[in-house]
Amino acid sequence: MGVVICSLLWDANRKSRAFSSMYDEGWALRLFNGFARNLTLDHRFVLYTDRQRDLPAHIEQRIVPGFGKRGYSDCIRPYELNTPMILVGLDTMVVGNIDHLAEHCLAATGPAYPLDPYRPRQVCNGVGLIPAGHGFIAERHRGQNDMEWVRRFKHDAIDRLFPGQVVSYKGSVKGHGLGDARIVYFHGEEKPHQLTHLDWIREHWR
Repeated sequence: MGVVICSLLWDANRKSRAFSSMYDEGWALRLFNGFARNLTLDHRFVLYTDRQRDLPAHIEQRIVPGFGKRGYSDCIRPYELNTPMILVGLDTMVVGNIDHLAEHCLAATGPAYPLDPYRPRQVCNGVGLIPAGHGFIAERHRGQNDMEWVRRFKHDAIDRLFPGQVVSYKGSVKGHGLGDARIVYFHGEEKPHQLTHLDWIREHWR
C-alpha cells in the first residue's frame, strides 16, 4: 500500500482570504514536483478541486462541484479517502527526503500535525500525516472550522515525533535557516512567490 499526497485547489471566492487568492495550477505542479523529488516510496498525487484543471495525467483530480464555496472547512474533505495520506496546502515546500514521514503514515494509528507556532500547546493543520482508517473525520464533519475540527480527535504532534523536520516558515525558518527541515509550510502573509530572492526557495519551489 502506498501513500497519497493530497492538496486542494479552488478558485478564489468571497470566503478566500487575500493571502490565499493567488493559487492556480502552477502552485499544484510545484508542490507535487517537490514531493516527487523527495519521496522514493510508492505514492500517488490527488488534488481536490472545483473544476477540471490543466495538469499532468499523473495528478489525479477529484472534482467536486462547489468545492471551496464553504471556505476552508472544505479542507476536511480529503479525509474521506480513508487511506494513508500526507495532506498539505498548496503553500508548502518539500526541501529534503521524506520517506520516513510517508512510512509513519503507513504504520501509525493516529494523525499527526505540527504544533501551532504561535500557540504551541495545540496543533495546527499546516501539514497532516494521516494513517488509514480516518475517513470518519470527514463523515462526521458538518462544516465546523477545519483546524478546530481535527483537534477534537486523538492526535500526535509532529514536532515531538520528528523534531525540526516539519516547520513553519515564519515560526522557524525565517531568520534561522532550514536546519534539518524536510517540509516547510507557509501560513498567512509571505508566500514562496514573494521570497524568490532566497536561494533555497529557488532550488525547491519549481
